[in-house]
Amino acid sequence: MRKDLVDRADALTREKIAPRAARYDREGRNPVESWSDLHREGYLACAVPTAYGGMGLDMASYIGVIRVIARGCASTAMTLHMHSTVMRFIDALGTEAQKRRYFAEVVERGKMFGSWGSEPAVSLSRTFTMETAVRAVDGGWAVDGVKHFCTMALGASYYMVWCALDGSGDMGNALLQAMVPAESPGISTDGKWDTLGMRATFSPSVTLSNVRIAQDEVLGKPGSATGVGVVEVFALGYAAVYVGIAEAAFEFTADYVKKRVVKPENVPVANDPAVQRQIGDLEARLDVARLLLHDSASRWEGADVTQRGHLANRAKYLATEIGLNITSQALQICGGRGAYKDYPVERAFRDLRTASLMPPTMDRMVEGMGKIALGLGGGMFQFGAGPESPPRGKTA
Repeated sequence: MRKDLVDRADALTREKIAPRAARYDREGRNPVESWSDLHREGYLACAVPTAYGGMGLDMASYIGVIRVIARGCASTAMTLHMHSTVMRFIDALGTEAQKRRYFAEVVERGKMFGSWGSEPAVSLSRTFTMETAVRAVDGGWAVDGVKHFCTMALGASYYMVWCALDGSGDMGNALLQAMVPAESPGISTDGKWDTLGMRATFSPSVTLSNVRIAQDEVLGKPGSATGVGVVEVFALGYAAVYVGIAEAAFEFTADYVKKRVVKPENVPVANDPAVQRQIGDLEARLDVARLLLHDSASRWEGADVTQRGHLANRAKYLATEIGLNITSQALQICGGRGAYKDYPVERAFRDLRTASLMPPTMDRMVEGMGKIALGLGGGMFQFGAGPESPPRGKTA
């Protein structure tokens, strides 16, 4: 792991990114100033190969960077992760010309790339069946559909839109990723994004109506996106964000109880054995989440697609369980003051509770882990319509 780059990201977060987090949260807008800081320090290109001017971080180093940024601003870490995962798709599926074009946009110009997959009638925890359609037209492609939770809407420069070729439901042969420039005519949004947490990811619903893109603005062949071991990176990065949020809540709470003095004893709350037991329990849980996250990231490069799904599932599952426990207990230990927005533990509680809703869900993760343990195989997701898929128009 490149500890020097992780430490530098930690310093950048403490000095510049974290101080803005409360304002971004309050305003519910894209963290554009923090993106600029990340670009200046090279981190927007952390998943861009070195051959194209990027950092080309190994997975353990990358996960370390996402985790330390999430300590200061979960939304900035999440948007960087979504952007970086698009970089991985371009590297895995793009032509040489596409790589030169898109990577230069990031390395030289600091452009952000979003990934839009969620839809109102699709559960991404169960299947990647898409209703958004991409069709060949003269000189290029046309995209039509509605996407929910469109991270970095009105902020990124390109959006990787998950589509079904010609509206087909067979994702094994039809799933195609369209690289849509943000200024393309036909993209519209009501801009509504007023959520419990992760407010600075700014992810409203977006409608795409006959959005035209060029012939070379799709990645790979239809159906190829699910077999290159990149889809699974989403969940591993989510786990890193959750652990970072939990670390921030724990760090604040441990410092708070050492400074908080109550009467009539006039000693810090940290002197109370009950508080000591609570802090000790939380620290042990946090260590478990960190160790498993690091282990999964360290084994990533040598794993196949199914193994990567398992590594990501177990990391996200435990990070979710432990993160929710730590942020909830941290709020309780801080008491009534912890509910004030002046204290970062309140934002950590809301961000973790919101971010943990991202797919795959808890039941799908443990189901996948159980199949592996029982020797039944299976990856992280079910691709395309099948016996486990909900009826069209329904969600799981």
